[in-house]
Amino acid sequence: MLEMHGASRLLTSFNDVIPGYIFSGLFFTKKYLEKNPEKVRAYLRGLVKAFHFIRDNEEKARQWIPKYTGVEKTVAMRAALRAFEDGREPLERLYAQQEIMVKIGKLPHRVAIEEYVDYSWLPEE
Repeated sequence: MLEMHGASRLLTSFNDVIPGYIFSGLFFTKKYLEKNPEKVRAYLRGLVKAFHFIRDNEEKARQWIPKYTGVEKTVAMRAALRAFEDGREPLERLYAQQEIMVKIGKLPHRVAIEEYVDYSWLPEE
């Protein structure tokens, strides 16, 4: 976006350096999951439905960006969007990212990701 406004020049994209980097995640406490299983499943169904809408209707989806982010429409129509599927990320990608975080000191040590990631709450395709 800065390049489009003439404020900078893109030398390389983040995705070129670390392909498929995961910028965000969704977390629920065990207590919340136990008390609200249907709310969680409904929310995740809606989220995956939105992912599919973005994937299948990219131009139409981009038109909503200015309304919710304040980004100019011309920028929104050209800005990079990541690939949206069903919310499941390959464990290999999660472990590779964890390795980077340990290496740069953002995590003190490695953990078994399978103990924290539970895709069973996501809707089946």
